[in-house]
Amino acid sequence: MDEHYYKLIEDYSKKTIRSEDLTDLLIWVDSNQQNQQLFRETLQAFETADQFLNKPANQHKSWAAIQQHTAKNTSVQAAVISKLNYRRYISIAAAIVILMLPVIYFNVNRSKPVVSIAYHQIYNPKGQKRLVTMPDGSNIYLNGDSKIRYAQNFNTGKRIVYLEGEAFFDVQHRDKQPFVVYTGKVSTTVLGTSFNINAYTSAKTISITVQTGKVGVIVKNKGKADPVKFLLPNEQLNIIKESGVATREVVNAVDFDSWREYKLFFYDKPLSEIADVIAREYDVEVEIKSKSLKAMKLTAKFNKSAVNQVMEVIAKLSGSKYKIYENKVIIYEQ
Repeated sequence: MDEHYYKLIEDYSKKTIRSEDLTDLLIWVDSNQQNQQLFRETLQAFETADQFLNKPANQHKSWAAIQQHTAKNTSVQAAVISKLNYRRYISIAAAIVILMLPVIYFNVNRSKPVVSIAYHQIYNPKGQKRLVTMPDGSNIYLNGDSKIRYAQNFNTGKRIVYLEGEAFFDVQHRDKQPFVVYTGKVSTTVLGTSFNINAYTSAKTISITVQTGKVGVIVKNKGKADPVKFLLPNEQLNIIKESGVATREVVNAVDFDSWREYKLFFYDKPLSEIADVIAREYDVEVEIKSKSLKAMKLTAKFNKSAVNQVMEVIAKLSGSKYKIYENKVIIYEQ
């Protein structure tokens, strides 16, 4: 196995892996069953070896000793290794690689010249939907009051998109070019799939819903990266921004991207969040006069309805009243 992936697996086991390195590791693991098996066994080996390596080793002396020992004992090693079971061999290899990692890390992280990157930015205003076709052929559907940012050389390296707001992604499959979406402290990595991300700045949570394929999600919590969470079709991950706590649930994924067809779907949502959706969908200001109404949770679906039709249903469900003044909606108790 390449030392590079040993390093990534070690970082993963310590929960310190960077988002961009996680992307490389995901591609390698997903490429074949042998790599998947190596990942599982090497991860266990690192965890086992870590119990015995409590003190930092002298990197130069350790590596020199390993090389000298290897040169003098090549024939002996072959005989010994053949008698060891595979997992034990991986454990020894992991311990050796751990001694090498400081040297590798030093060489990789030497200062590099700062490169200026030019970005494209696309903003979609309230009350509108927008389809953006990326240079690689992937489609991004932007909801109202949402924007994306991506490098001008997007199609030449890693496909990275920064999102604020809500968008549905239909990603073209490329084995060696992952597609990564960054939303604050959350990164979503895919090779080819379709999924929805809701990450409005005003919302308390970030929701990722998979329609087809598979995605890997990693959350940075208190400066550290949590273990990757994999999502399959009709699975949703809800992440609380403040704490980084994530919960997974099974949903009907098509409900959560129905906004592309000007449909509204609310499932057990407080009226305060529903008001934000109405404001974005119809480009109006929504004011709720009562704290108890703001906290009331509702479930409803609307199919290409006018704002007054939506408000009529919400008023009945919540037992409230409303008034519409030009571009402002006021909701109040009866």
